[in-house]
This record gives sequence, structure tokens and C-alpha cells, in this order.
Amino acid sequence: MISSLNSFDSINSNMQMASVAPKTEASEPREVEFSYQPQDAVVMEPVSVKIPVVNKGILRPETPNVKFGRSIKKPIPPIIRPNRDGNYVFDSKTQTKKFIAVDTMATVQHTFDEMKSIFGEGMTFAHDREKISLFADKGEKMNAYYTRLFGGSLNFFHSTDPLSKEKFYTGSSGEVISHEVGHAILDGQRPWFMLSFNADTQGFHEAFADSTALFMSTQSDETCQLAAQQCGGDLRQDNCLANCAEQFGQVINKRMGTDVTGGNYLRTFRHDYKWQDPSTVPAKPDADHPITTEMHDWSQIFTGAQYDILTDITARNIREGMDPAQAIKAAGRESMEILAGAVKTSPERDASYRDMALCMLKYDAENNDGRNHDVILDNMIKRNILQEGDDTPTAADMQAMSSSENVTVTLSGPEYGMFSGAEVTGSSRHGAPSLLKDLKNLIKNGSILYTEPNQSVTKEDLFDRNGNAYVGVVRWVDGKMTIEQTGMIS
Repeated sequence: MISSLNSFDSINSNMQMASVAPKTEASEPREVEFSYQPQDAVVMEPVSVKIPVVNKGILRPETPNVKFGRSIKKPIPPIIRPNRDGNYVFDSKTQTKKFIAVDTMATVQHTFDEMKSIFGEGMTFAHDREKISLFADKGEKMNAYYTRLFGGSLNFFHSTDPLSKEKFYTGSSGEVISHEVGHAILDGQRPWFMLSFNADTQGFHEAFADSTALFMSTQSDETCQLAAQQCGGDLRQDNCLANCAEQFGQVINKRMGTDVTGGNYLRTFRHDYKWQDPSTVPAKPDADHPITTEMHDWSQIFTGAQYDILTDITARNIREGMDPAQAIKAAGRESMEILAGAVKTSPERDASYRDMALCMLKYDAENNDGRNHDVILDNMIKRNILQEGDDTPTAADMQAMSSSENVTVTLSGPEYGMFSGAEVTGSSRHGAPSLLKDLKNLIKNGSILYTEPNQSVTKEDLFDRNGNAYVGVVRWVDGKMTIEQTGMIS
């Protein structure tokens, strides 16, 4: 029900963080082998990875940071007992349901472990939760999403390929899974980002999630070797790392009957999209504006810059004597360390692409003696994220970028359409005019769900027809229209 949204375990600009439940003692983890797809099902065959398991249980395993979710409305996970050797390795074709279950669990835990090695031991999920609930196959839908609602969960689904009639599982792609884990990890580091109405802050959430998927691909020896074979280490050429969620994109294109994603993938990182003032970008792409400010579109600008940085560091590693596969893996870790370092020093609330780029320069100067200064600066200027004359920020610059405040505005005028009259509270560095501009942009993109007074709204209603979570939703309080954040991201 829409009236119960504020009772969900989420936060908005008027609420404090939910209280943290005491952590329970877990048994000593034991390394167990799991089925694992480090890339995408149409790119390579699954491999296996060792994952710490704290409880095999009677019916299904549990790891230090992941447990299978349960819902009275959705099917419970299949019974998953270990094989005779004590491992959870299943055939993806003949034991599909078990494979999807253990693959998603392994990928979530492995991604969390790898990212903890980047962020440090203090990394947690939102609200300091030790474990996140996993729904490996929650039903039929072309989607996957993270939500902090109901204690925090990662949700994956299945659909049917319209041509082959085979089932496609979003939990069969390591890239899709790691992407959603990336959302959860960033939410733990910067919980206010997911509650922002700002196009850059929303876009960065998606860019960070895609960068997490890219990082995890680079940490797989099998994937690095495949990419090296495909492009010789020159990541400017087409290769499996440059394209994200290939099977997902192919199924979407088959369903639509046309190439809506631009290729045999959901997104590619090889492009030349550049930042523009979001208020000047139309709701539909045109020759001058190839992407919209919808967060998945807009994210590609920053992800493209991050991929370019990976490309240049890889090329430098090869010049310094590394073989291509080794160079890619090392560059993947170094580029992710820079991005994670930027997150740890970024504004707590609204953060622009420019802010994040400057924080990357700051981290590199303080931790790498500026080794990647030119690589970061040149690629960010190329994308219009930074401008000529920008450089490593001073302490005063860092203080200025963290000066956002909570403001409350009332939408008034024909430009807001059916949302005119709504009251909205949000954070903004530049006051009410900036927040109003952000809201105009979201309304233009169809990113806010309108509801009528007393309208019953389910969690499924919080996604648009393309499977993207709405950023905001209308809620009626004592007959007054307000707009609040949904606390969900896909």
C-alpha cells in the first residue's frame, strides 16, 4: 500500500537512519566450491570459485554476508544440498534452478569479498547489516534490482527468449549480479545517494554498479585471458569487457523486434558520450543528445570515462612489460581503487560527476603520488566532466563540495503537470532552484510515479514498463500531495 511506504526500512530526507539490529554470532567460515559465472552466459562457460560458508544448513547454504530470502508471496529457493564432495557445483543446463541459486550466492559473496579488499574491512551494507537477503529467481520479469526495503535484498528474475523459447535468468550473468551488488555496496557507503533527485548522483549510482561489474570481470583470470585474445590488450577494440550483460540485451532486442540497446548487449562502455547540462537534454534522444538523463542512460557518461581510464592504465602496464591478460587484471584493480577512494572522500549527499572526478584526482595524489593524474584528468576532460584548468582539489575545494542542505519546495506551475502542488523535500547544494530543476528533469523523464489519493500501490508498481525503478512516488498525507523517494534501484 502506498500509505505504508514510510514504514518500510528506508530513509528519506526527513528521517534518520533505521536502528541496527545486533549482529549474531556465526560459525567459523569454511571454504566451499561453488558454481560461478564471472562474465555472461553467452560469453563463456561457467567456472567455479571457493566461497566461505558459515552454515550449510539442512536445505541450503549461507555465507558470511548472504542468505537466501524468504517470501510468503514468492516461491522459496529450491532445496540445495551439497554434492558428495561437500561442494555446490551444478550443471547450468541440467540442474538449472540449483545452478542459478548457488551461482547468484557465490557471485554476491565473491563480489562483496573483492570489493571489501578495495574499500577495507569497514565496508558494510546499508544500515550496517551483516547479511543481505538474496532472491535468486523471484519470478517472471525482465529485471534485477536492489532495494533497502524490508531489510535489504538483491532480486533476480527469469523470462522467456521469444525466439528460442528458452528461459533467461538475470541471475545467470555475473555482470548483472555484480552490478546489483555494486548498488548495495555504494548504498552502504553513501546511503543518501539513492535518495537524491539529482541526475548526476543518480547516474553515478548506476555507473558505480556497472564499474563494479567491470571490475569483477577483470579479476577473473578466464575473462582477462578471453579479452586479451579478442583485442590483444587494446581495450579500445571490441572485447567482452567492453560490453555488459550480453544475454540480457539480446533478449530485450528479440522481444522488441529491433536493436534498441545498440548491439548484442545491454550497454557498452565503448562510446564517446559527453556530459551536458541535464536541463538542456530532451526526454527522447536526438542527433545532438544521443542519451537521455534517465539514470541508466546518463550513467554511461561516467562509466565510459572509467572504462577509458582502465584502457589507458592497461596500455601503460603492457608498455611496462606485463602480458595483456595480466595488464588488464592489474589495471582493473588499480582503476577500481581510485573510484572507491573517490567514494570514500565524496560528498555525503548530492555528488556531481565533476565532484567524483575531482575526488578521484585527490585520491590518486594522496595514495599513488599522482601516478594516474594525467590519465584521470585527460579522460574526464574528454567527457566534459572536467574542464581545462581543473586540477587536483584543495582542502577548501573539498569542503565546498560537501555543503549541501535540506530544502523543501512546492511544485507550482504548468511545467509540473499533474505533479503541480506537490511538496518535496530533498538535499541540494544550490538551494531550492536547483532542487526544482532536478524535479522538472525527473518529471520530463517519467521517473516519478503519480498516484491518486487512497490508491493501493504494490512494490511491483514502483517499476516502469521498461523495468526501471521509479526515483520518486506520489504519496498523499492528510489530503496533501508529496513526493518521496522509493528506496529502490535496478
